[in-house]
Amino acid sequence: MPDKEVTRSAGSDRPTLEQLLEQRHTIMLEWEDPCKACGPEGNPLDAHVTHRASVHDCVNMMREVARRVGRATRGQDLDFLTDFLAMHWAEVKTNEEKL
Repeated sequence: MPDKEVTRSAGSDRPTLEQLLEQRHTIMLEWEDPCKACGPEGNPLDAHVTHRASVHDCVNMMREVARRVGRATRGQDLDFLTDFLAMHWAEVKTNEEKL
């Protein structure tokens, strides 16, 4: 993965949505999915699976959802990114924030 630093918006420690799209191949988003699990004695537990993907891939996943339901898939990247961030509570991960 390139060592490109995320450009931040003035006065904020977070990049804007437009900056995320401009750097879509180098910025990663991370989110968790809760899953049901089971302990050794059969007791129910919660597990949290962490996913990580580039902004580019996240936009493309939302584009596929739109295609399946017959929505437009061109020129909607900002909407797709906004929907993805809201739906998954995804967070921006910078190069300094290694797994």
